Amino acid sequence: MIRPTRTAEGVAALALALTVVAILVANPASALAAGSLAIFLLWRGWRFERDLAVVINTLSVDRTVERTILRQGATVTVMVRADCTIPQGVEVRLRDIPPAVATAEPPFYPPGRTATYTIRVMAPGETSFGGVVVSARDTFFSRDLIDRRLRSPYIRVFPAGTRSVDGGGKGTGGGEVEVDRRTALAGQSVRGFRPYVAGDDPAQIDWKITARRGTYYVRQLTGLEGGAPLILVDLPARADDRETFVRFMAAVSGAVEAAITSRDGCSILVIAGPEIVRFIPRTEEVRDAFSALAGLEPTEPRLSLYRAPGPAVLAARARGISRETACGERPGAVLAAFVRESGSPFAAVVREALALADAMELRVYSLLPPGDRSHLVQVVGEAKVRGMRVVVFAPAGMTAGIPGVDAMEVI
Repeated sequence: MIRPTRTAEGVAALALALTVVAILVANPASALAAGSLAIFLLWRGWRFERDLAVVINTLSVDRTVERTILRQGATVTVMVRADCTIPQGVEVRLRDIPPAVATAEPPFYPPGRTATYTIRVMAPGETSFGGVVVSARDTFFSRDLIDRRLRSPYIRVFPAGTRSVDGGGKGTGGGEVEVDRRTALAGQSVRGFRPYVAGDDPAQIDWKITARRGTYYVRQLTGLEGGAPLILVDLPARADDRETFVRFMAAVSGAVEAAITSRDGCSILVIAGPEIVRFIPRTEEVRDAFSALAGLEPTEPRLSLYRAPGPAVLAARARGISRETACGERPGAVLAAFVRESGSPFAAVVREALALADAMELRVYSLLPPGDRSHLVQVVGEAKVRGMRVVVFAPAGMTAGIPGVDAMEVI
């Protein structure tokens, strides 16, 4: 949507003032002047949109990437040059949109000049650039427009620690993935990194990543008793924001890779509502893990639990009723009998998956969309029956509202 500049705002204010004068004193000259200014602004807006269409239709981008086959976590230099027809009186600047799975700060640059910046790819798979942002303005109006047609070249990213086309094998990261080996030898291993927050142990600050990113990052450790975690991926029913879903899957991929490279391995359970999509019990192979994650998309579940909490939660409630009051023994017994007779097929399958995973920690990755979350309630309930620690990873500002969750972390 076009935005008025200070000049346009001044003309609009003058037209409004003349309109008020024309109404108050019944001055036809003021009304004519106000109408003329309004028509002038409409004409300038139409002309600006026409000039912007000329810029977009003649826009071409020459983008060069230092390498198009990379390992996850690697950095690569991007050089981009854009050319277009610039109508008289229009100022144009452009900015590249990096891939959704990459971190970068591309600069604004004028047409006809080459801009250089660096990106770091954070997730495996094939990815491409998001296009370019065209920022245009003239004396009266301005607008930022995204052109997503110009996405080439495509980049292929291999998981860190796996064999790539350049002959590298497991353990040949070239310094692209940092793992604190002294901590791992002491009985704890690194399962990931996150920004420092008040109250964190300063001893867990990773100075390499801190220096690289310009802000404090701390190591997230798995304990001796934690073993190989079970990573639960809760697929959303729909992706209203595609970029959010891509970053969500990038966080899942990073967690899986960190668990495997820390020598613990992990189990992966993918669900879409009360439906099991994929399950891999404990694995220490990055290729197998990323094969399970490949091609995952938002999935509309065919079934619904209709907010049923599941047998594990109902059994806990029955025990609570029996303990709370002396007269609660009979209602508690009735609820316990109801639980025994009303099993949940989804909870039964989850129970079997938890037994096969044999993990001490459940890590739930979810966008926590509004609506029925009873499938997560049942999964967490079954995990707490086994005495597992439950950590929910969700976007900032989201609350789980699920009983039994031990901690929440931002992805």
